Amino acid sequence: MSIWFLLAAVACRKQETPAPVLVVEGWIENGAAPVVMLSESIPVVDKQEISPSDMLERIAKWAKVTVSDGTRTEVLTGMTDPDYFPPYVFTSGRMKGEVGKTYTLTVEYKDYKATATTVIPEPVPIDTVFVRQVKDSLCTVVCAFTDPLPKGNYYKVFTRTEGKDSHYHPSALAFASDEQLEGYTEIFLYSTQRLMDSIDLPNIRLGDRLWIKLCTMDSKSFAYWSDFEMILSGNAFNMPFVRSSLEGNVDGASGYWIGYGVERAKFLDTSSERL
Repeated sequence: MSIWFLLAAVACRKQETPAPVLVVEGWIENGAAPVVMLSESIPVVDKQEISPSDMLERIAKWAKVTVSDGTRTEVLTGMTDPDYFPPYVFTSGRMKGEVGKTYTLTVEYKDYKATATTVIPEPVPIDTVFVRQVKDSLCTVVCAFTDPLPKGNYYKVFTRTEGKDSHYHPSALAFASDEQLEGYTEIFLYSTQRLMDSIDLPNIRLGDRLWIKLCTMDSKSFAYWSDFEMILSGNAFNMPFVRSSLEGNVDGASGYWIGYGVERAKFLDTSSERL
């Protein structure tokens, strides 16, 4: 999900016009290639609408993007990818994420130079997923797993609906640290948050066919998602007291570079009770 949406929402609530910044959205999962999306933020004012064409004009296509695992460095290739919006990513088929490795991202674009470092933690398997409640054709879905020792695990759930999504989106409010968790744990899924969609809680419907992905991450990455969720919920419920900045972990830019420990996703047909 592009964070342009939240940057715009924050700017509108503050009623000021921020200066453009480089926005980095990147991740690497165990067993998968790195993916990085780059743009310049869009200065907005109160009640100004942002169109898809505005976003397309801000894609940073001519950046130099490299990822290093401490042993080798790969220059990522920029390419059109209609599975995402904006439909342009930097990636490389020559590098796959590995659990326990540290990955450093470097982005050079115009006068910007941005860097970030992340690690891919050990994945935590999903035990089961099931429908907990149905009301007016809307579902609450539970993702259950066993939080392992030692402490220091951080979680975020992503979902993809067959026939609607080409890739995974964050499930709104579906995040947790294990500071107060131990053993069997349930995370409730209320909504898949898609770019340019209204913030609807819930929006999972009876009969949806969901793929559910549980991601573990480091503490800095979790701080980003915590801020993201607070801003998301604050705008959804019109709460002006919610903090209005994203923590991020990128030096020289806004945004994130996150290593995800992913146990390959579980499938759920919400017309049934349990996986």
